Amino acid sequence: MPKARSEFAFLFLIIAGIASFVASAFGFFVMAWGGAWAGSNVGERILHLLFWLLPTLSAVAFISYFVSRRTGLLGSWAILTGSMVDIFVVNLGTCLAGDCTAKNPIKIALGVLLLPHIWVLMGSTFGLQIATSIRQESAVPSERERGAAPN
Repeated sequence: MPKARSEFAFLFLIIAGIASFVASAFGFFVMAWGGAWAGSNVGERILHLLFWLLPTLSAVAFISYFVSRRTGLLGSWAILTGSMVDIFVVNLGTCLAGDCTAKNPIKIALGVLLLPHIWVLMGSTFGLQIATSIRQESAVPSERERGAAPN
């Protein structure tokens, strides 16, 4: 059974890797097409900078997973959370300015899930998380293996 678990862990690492590099490509394209420092004031510029910079760092988080699993996993979660907060703040600012049809804050918060790159970042983050969980479970010896081991 450990071999099957390691194959599943490898499958989720492949999914996470593909998603990470797709998210990074998205970040580079947004930077190239939208400008690296666009916006009318400093707050909008910082939000725009985070909008393309955080997904771009997704490949860095994936590669750092192989140096330190904890650092790569924390980086991936931070990128996903930061991107969601960034989009929520942009949506909230738009709605407070009156350019929004939804007035319910829960609907505004769920608007974060409408952007495709969030789903790609979720695939990357959850892929790394599942691969880590599978690897940790396969590292723990079962009761049968503990009983058969000589003391």
